[in-house]
Amino acid sequence: MWIWIVLAAVVCFVIAAVTIGGVTGTLATRPRRSVYDLEEAVDFVADRLPEELTAEISYDDVTAVLAAHCDYLAAKGVASAKAADDIGDALVVVPDDEPVAWVIGRLEEQGESISDEVVVTVLAVEEQYYEAIGAIGPRVSGSDDGRA
Repeated sequence: MWIWIVLAAVVCFVIAAVTIGGVTGTLATRPRRSVYDLEEAVDFVADRLPEELTAEISYDDVTAVLAAHCDYLAAKGVASAKAADDIGDALVVVPDDEPVAWVIGRLEEQGESISDEVVVTVLAVEEQYYEAIGAIGPRVSGSDDGRA
């Protein structure tokens, strides 16, 4: 009788070990997901803006710029509001000035009166946030026209 109990325990352990090992192996090969928290990003960016700029803009302005940039990234297919969405792993190359122009256009559509210089500065500081959360990969070498 006790042999069956020991055999059942060993079989259960082997099944569990193989299952957990398989899932762990699969997760180990995937890149770590970077999670963008808008509130955290606003605090991060606001704390690192130049002093003369912090007197001009509010947290709401920073939030508007960062939210518009998130919309841009979602439109490009490199970001999603849902963590479970598969955004793909295809390389997306974007010219340096395209996100800035898109965000400025979106803010104008929304009736925001934030100067272009402020948008450029906020997005430049936001890049530091992306680096802090591990969302930025290595630079792509190639021509200056945005094509690799």
